Amino acid sequence: MTDSRFEVSIVTVVRNDAERLKRTFESVARHKNDRVEYLVVDGGSTDGTLATIEAHQGLVDRFVSEPDRGIYDAMNKGTGLGRGRYLMFLNAGDELLADVAGLAAAGNGEALLYGRANMLNPDGTLSYVKGKRLKSVRRFLKGMPLCHQAILYRRDLMPHYDISFRIMSDRLLTYRLVRERGLADTRFLEATLVNYYEDGFSMQSSPAEWQAEQDRMYREVGQPHYILIKRVNALFKRYLKQPVRRLFG
Repeated sequence: MTDSRFEVSIVTVVRNDAERLKRTFESVARHKNDRVEYLVVDGGSTDGTLATIEAHQGLVDRFVSEPDRGIYDAMNKGTGLGRGRYLMFLNAGDELLADVAGLAAAGNGEALLYGRANMLNPDGTLSYVKGKRLKSVRRFLKGMPLCHQAILYRRDLMPHYDISFRIMSDRLLTYRLVRERGLADTRFLEATLVNYYEDGFSMQSSPAEWQAEQDRMYREVGQPHYILIKRVNALFKRYLKQPVRRLFG
């Protein structure tokens, strides 16, 4: 059920990450208002995470703590708990930078709203800025063009994350949603929504695991030829593009 009070339900999933969770709480507190619902889904933490959540009861509207089957299972739980028009997933450690409720309210109920994200190194220095206006749905086949944390999904259109994927279920879900609804039902927000620290779960996966999931994603969406395209591109970069760049500085 949608609660008309809330434009956005922000969902933070966490497990045994008390210190980084504090950073996220501090950022949400700067932008929390009566149009923002804040939910925390804890995967049965055994460190000080639960104490941190309980110490922020004035900030956290609802939370659950129970074992889950991975990060995307936890996100699905958050989807079920949310009551706002839009859902936003802000992982423990990442920081909210914008009034997302105001940005959402200014639109026309698009299926997907998206903005920019500061992609930060673990020490907090800026690596690059991710996110720009999408020109083609097929851009998702080249790679994830958006930061997952800088996307707002309309909750009544939100499918479940496929928990059989451990790394890129968010890319698969977003691609399918945009392909189904069309780019006309999305809106680029001219704002930087989050600081995303590149030391999270997906960065801990091995290259082989990442490659296997991407290959499987291509098969699932009926684009298996992209497996070969990506292999050829990788060889081109490794044996031609990169050596030429090193040669000419």
